[in-house]
Amino acid sequence: MYRFTLSRDHGFARIAGERGIVRELDEYYDQLEQVIPNVRRLVDGCRQHRLPMVFTRLVAGRPQDVSSQAQVTGFWAMDRSREAEFLPDLAPAAAAGERIIDRTTTNALAAPLLRDALRVQDIRCLIVCGVLANAAVEHTARDAADSGYGVIVVSDACAAETWAIHAFVMTTLVGGLIKTRTTQGVLDMLAGART
Repeated sequence: MYRFTLSRDHGFARIAGERGIVRELDEYYDQLEQVIPNVRRLVDGCRQHRLPMVFTRLVAGRPQDVSSQAQVTGFWAMDRSREAEFLPDLAPAAAAGERIIDRTTTNALAAPLLRDALRVQDIRCLIVCGVLANAAVEHTARDAADSGYGVIVVSDACAAETWAIHAFVMTTLVGGLIKTRTTQGVLDMLAGART
């Protein structure tokens, strides 16, 4: 949830503008109007219940440092750039031990630092949200399940390029160790009102 993926002036929007396809992201930005407040609620709920949180972003200092896929698509931010900044109210709270793990691939679990952090804290279940639902979220959720984690994907705290893609991913993602829940469903679960 950093500027590259959220701002109409940066990242995805900039690339779409360069390619002359800005209007093709209209549904994506419509989804973000719902997703951003839901992520805020989810972050607040996780903090209230003192759950460990890790924030990831696809950034690097040089193009050759990101995966080949990221190089081809251009879907990554330069380290220490404005595009790599988290929204202020969605930024990690360093005082609470929340970490930022920069990754160079779409799949967040491909980052050795993230795998190490999860192992050290003996994490067994992940709550996953963010963008893009059909890229980072899906790849991370599937890899996590393959690695033995229980996974909850927060459906209304994820966005894809279109509503149809979002619905398809949320429908096909469920199974085995992967479940989808709404933000309210996850908050109810954390409060003990739902299993």
